[in-house]
Amino acid sequence: MIPARGTALKPFQLLIIEMNLERDALGLFMKIFLGMYIAFFVAMISFAPRPWEHDARFGLPVGGLFAAMGNKYIIDSLLPESSTFTLVDTLHSLTFFAIFCILLVSAICLRLYYSGKKEQSLRMNKIGGRAILIVYVLVNLIFVGSAVLN
Repeated sequence: MIPARGTALKPFQLLIIEMNLERDALGLFMKIFLGMYIAFFVAMISFAPRPWEHDARFGLPVGGLFAAMGNKYIIDSLLPESSTFTLVDTLHSLTFFAIFCILLVSAICLRLYYSGKKEQSLRMNKIGGRAILIVYVLVNLIFVGSAVLN
């Protein structure tokens, strides 16, 4: 509609624009977190040897911990600075804690073995390994799922 001569046009006081933005970020997600997940699974391999085989039981998780830390520092250098605790920080912290739990279970199994409780040591090894894996996967799914839905 064209205004009559001599009347002024009123400027818009409010403009609302709605846009839905989507991107396929699976490739980016895998690029960022693949190293971290491999580091965790390398640490999980330490449950395969018997609890009294200390070299593999402690060497693999420590190597996985250093790999996860290296992955975090490389990713942090690529992403912009943020004062908030991001998904990257959350998943890396979860991985550090899970690897610490792997080391803790290995130490408990070794302690049980040297106390003469070989069967308890083997049972703790089996239950501890499964519990850490299940909790780690579930918590990862919760954090990643909530990030996808937001």
